[in-house]
Amino acid sequence: MSLEEGLTDAELGSDPILSFATWFEEAANTGVSDPNAMCLATSSPDGTPSARMVLLQSFDQRGFVWYTNYESRKAKEIELNPKASLVFYWQSLNRSVRIEG
Repeated sequence: MSLEEGLTDAELGSDPILSFATWFEEAANTGVSDPNAMCLATSSPDGTPSARMVLLQSFDQRGFVWYTNYESRKAKEIELNPKASLVFYWQSLNRSVRIEG
């Protein structure tokens, strides 16, 4: 795979959580600074977007968990509109991972 080509379906595998776990472990083991740092994007009920950096606490087949203040704007937006996206960017690995749902 070259940087210009990206991943193929065969390289991605059938389980996206397992693929993420492999990439996350690689980022953690190769010295990526703050491999659990991610951009969380939410939107208000009227569709106004908001993005901020948060830290991943854990993940599994049920989803991704991050540290937050339950009284924060992001918590209120997710309560009213549970759709969000996450982006991890590991520059030294030439990899970014986008999660939506």
